[in-house]
Amino acid sequence: TTETSVAAISQLRANERLSYRCVQLIGSGFIITPDKAKSLGLGRDPRLEAHIRTYRNGKDVTDEARGVMAIDLLGLAEREVRERFPAVYQHVLTCVKPERDQNKRESYRRFWWVFGEPRKDLRPALAGLSRFIASPATAKHRFFVFLSEEVLPDDALITIALEDAFHLGVLSSRIHVVYALAAGGTLEDRPRYNKSRCFDPFPFPSCDAAAQEHIRKIAEELDAHRKRVQSQNPGLTLTGMYNVLEKLRANEALNAKEKQIHDAGLVSVLRQLHDDLDAAVFAAYGWPPTLTDAEILERLVALNAE
Repeated sequence: TTETSVAAISQLRANERLSYRCVQLIGSGFIITPDKAKSLGLGRDPRLEAHIRTYRNGKDVTDEARGVMAIDLLGLAEREVRERFPAVYQHVLTCVKPERDQNKRESYRRFWWVFGEPRKDLRPALAGLSRFIASPATAKHRFFVFLSEEVLPDDALITIALEDAFHLGVLSSRIHVVYALAAGGTLEDRPRYNKSRCFDPFPFPSCDAAAQEHIRKIAEELDAHRKRVQSQNPGLTLTGMYNVLEKLRANEALNAKEKQIHDAGLVSVLRQLHDDLDAAVFAAYGWPPTLTDAEILERLVALNAE
């Protein structure tokens, strides 16, 4: 439908070392409940705060957070875990090691108490941030959220080591979503966000401080709105809210369940926030908001080359 090839664009130095795949456990025994974490010593031994952390995967973001934690022992030798945290050691010994012993990869069997893919490069990128941006690697709808610094993100999330809501706003705009859908892949019938194709080459707008602040303000309100309605309505999911938003934009009638989601999630407010955000981001690029998807891609490819 367009002569523009998004596959030919180049990764940008400005985006280097910002976007990462997240940890891959390779062992379900690493995941524990908060009550189990307390029984292992969290809250009594302050050293464990760095090793038992709130854990989120893609479904926790798109649907409803499970409220689980994960045991993260990166940086500790087996002997150190056993000597410092014997209760934790016994848990991973009995709940993780048997599964890892059956794994074909030698490194997974040898270092059984550590995540299979601990993502050592991710950790310094997030150090010092109060929050970071995350998006499900595979999802029906492409949205971006802020997660707190205390959260350990799963491999089903793409993490972007930025805490400024200006960046959240640009990524949440129609301009970036159109680009991500064109540049990314698919898994079955769901779009997939590939960081090397969707984030690394994406050119952010070069705009003045006033334009950045305008986007920042709307993005903060967007993130706060979604978190607030979800906290007030257990069972309300982002997927459900964006399903309804999609129908509103298509002028399709809502069924009874969708009307409930609309009212609980204040989805018309969500729509207005996204509309305001889109207008602000188009203005930051200096582009008219009437551009077609093909015209957006054409301009982004040209801006990437520039």
